[in-house]
Amino acid sequence: MNVEEIQLPPSALAEDLFTFADAVAVESQAPAAAPTRIETWVTFALAGETFALPVSSVLEILRVAGITRVPHAPRVVRGVTNMRGKVLPVVDLRVRLGIEAAEIMPQSRILVAASRGRLLGLLVDAVRQVDRIDRIAVQPPPPDVMTAQSDYIIGVSQLGERLVILLDVDLVLVVHEAQGERP
Repeated sequence: MNVEEIQLPPSALAEDLFTFADAVAVESQAPAAAPTRIETWVTFALAGETFALPVSSVLEILRVAGITRVPHAPRVVRGVTNMRGKVLPVVDLRVRLGIEAAEIMPQSRILVAASRGRLLGLLVDAVRQVDRIDRIAVQPPPPDVMTAQSDYIIGVSQLGERLVILLDVDLVLVVHEAQGERP
């Protein structure tokens, strides 16, 4: 049977088209799907603990080729490095989080992060992997371990056997006076 053999009266054809159009309009007005709860995070190690930043904030991961110290820079700034011809400030994330600075090892990496229109390097002990985390499963940090200086912690999530501390990239780069001073 070909299309030419089907003969519908003009009023039936028009009615079917309007019925179809009405059905499409009803479907398009259906509530949108709930926003995704799954987010992607870059997990990394600092002093044996696992932390994470949103993958949307991390532009790339660099091997540590060399960091040049800058005189009178805030204590949390390890120095600067060359990223394909651009000078990139490098923040020692250990020091920023109140952990003692460590020697740079072969597994040390610099996470290049975008924050407030700037690119900054974040020195970490090692990058673990990219993980998908269900936002519903994220627990707020316990209030008895939080201080005014730890407002950069978004929450804690269980990933397999380990706990991961989720960080807000913008807040983790706000340096309080006591942290910014050189000893």
